[in-house]
Amino acid sequence: MNYLTRFNLSFDDIKEIENYFNKDIREKFIFMEDTVVEILSYLNSIGIKNIKDLIMNRPDICFMKLNNLKEKIDKFDVNLIKYIIENDINSLMNFEI
Repeated sequence: MNYLTRFNLSFDDIKEIENYFNKDIREKFIFMEDTVVEILSYLNSIGIKNIKDLIMNRPDICFMKLNNLKEKIDKFDVNLIKYIIENDINSLMNFEI
């Protein structure tokens, strides 16, 4: 999961993430690296900075198809989505994200 350093995560952050999840989730992050990178790159492009919190609280977002995530986010003001991700990430479920 060292590829996560591209998103300003330290090796300590990555170790914490690895220890936080069970084997199945860790393996998804390994086998779905391209998808995770695509999703995190998109989120970075719209200004999402707290990638570690996103990964630890909503890993399911990292495994979505990019087009599906974009469609869901495009229904709302990007600044609202950024605010929710930065402040109460679990509230994304109220927006079906």
